[in-house]
Amino acid sequence: MKKTLMTPCGILQVLMMLCMVSVCLAVSAPAPLLTLEVQVLYNGKNTPSSMYLRGDGLGLNWNSGIAMKSVSQYTWSYTLTYNSSVVGNTLQMKPLVGDKTWSIGTNFMVILPFSSSSVQLFPFFYSKQGQYSVVGRIFSPQLNNTRDVIVYTPPSYYENTLKTMTNVLTMHDGQNLFNASTSFAGVAWNCQTTVDQLVVEGAMDEVLIVGVYNTGNRLNEYTYSYDPCYQKTLGICQGGGGEGDLYLDFLVDTLTPWIASRFRVETQPSNMGILGSSLGGLISCYAAWTRPEVWSKGGCMSSSFWWNSRDFNGVILKSYPAPLGEKIYLDSGDCCPEPSGDDRFQTLQIRNDMENLGFSLGTDLFYYLDKGGQHSEYYWGHRFNQPMQDLYPPSFSPVTAI
Repeated sequence: MKKTLMTPCGILQVLMMLCMVSVCLAVSAPAPLLTLEVQVLYNGKNTPSSMYLRGDGLGLNWNSGIAMKSVSQYTWSYTLTYNSSVVGNTLQMKPLVGDKTWSIGTNFMVILPFSSSSVQLFPFFYSKQGQYSVVGRIFSPQLNNTRDVIVYTPPSYYENTLKTMTNVLTMHDGQNLFNASTSFAGVAWNCQTTVDQLVVEGAMDEVLIVGVYNTGNRLNEYTYSYDPCYQKTLGICQGGGGEGDLYLDFLVDTLTPWIASRFRVETQPSNMGILGSSLGGLISCYAAWTRPEVWSKGGCMSSSFWWNSRDFNGVILKSYPAPLGEKIYLDSGDCCPEPSGDDRFQTLQIRNDMENLGFSLGTDLFYYLDKGGQHSEYYWGHRFNQPMQDLYPPSFSPVTAI
């Protein structure tokens, strides 16, 4: 029997046909599905008999929930599937007890990842108010003095004790923050009311506030440099200030570890913020600018940028690398002409200089002018919602690859 030999052209044609078949198979083969395991962790006083999940995609909707599987006494799970075409999209979800009682606060948000992952949600369903209390008197070896510390815990803190607080905000002049009976001139900021309302409305993430009482050494502790003429008496200059770094050392080395040992908090730089007003605003901006390895957010309200011939602007901003990645909030009122104008124009200059150094207004730099605002506790409390929404907007839940 005579054998037929394939010519080189024939071999080439066969190879081309095989390649075309493989390409067709590759095109027609469906992309592998990715999975997102949603875990709800909740240990409220009354353990729910069932947990449901609603959302805006991947088979979820806002009208009726999908029953989650109970995998332990305090954990429920449901696995969503998706393909690569929706990777990078945002999925919003909310757990419900018995598909009736919604979790309080902002929707849980996840950016759909490139690989199969899991996400943990820590909801709360019943508490709409946080709590505050003086938690102790803390000695400062750095300053050789003692002061009270008051702590506000947000609504979920005692309802769902499986949740760790990922936002910790240290605030100065702690006696003025929550209680009119201890505040200057009998007017408190009422921070708890502002945060409670914003959290329940879903306008901000929860935050644990550490209020540090001031002392008789306030002027020195809230300033980082010596001002040879911060005020004049009968035409004679009075000098003072310059212990700000010792005060910040106290916050970092003494107070924060003390808080971390008593409360469920995370204290990495990304979790930490610092905020104050007047001289408290000055030391907050100084802390955020010079110690970004400690604080990632700084709130500076009606800040005393006039201090020491405006050396925050002239010296500090130029002596340290711009902490890009930090979030900084600035504000003032405009009630009065200078020099009693609530540091309006000094604050505006700081805003402009920070923009020139690489900050982006509305992204990592925030500025608010309070029309008619004065230099007082009433006005700082009245606009406290502004820094809270700018520094702590609803955030995305982190995912873990599986």
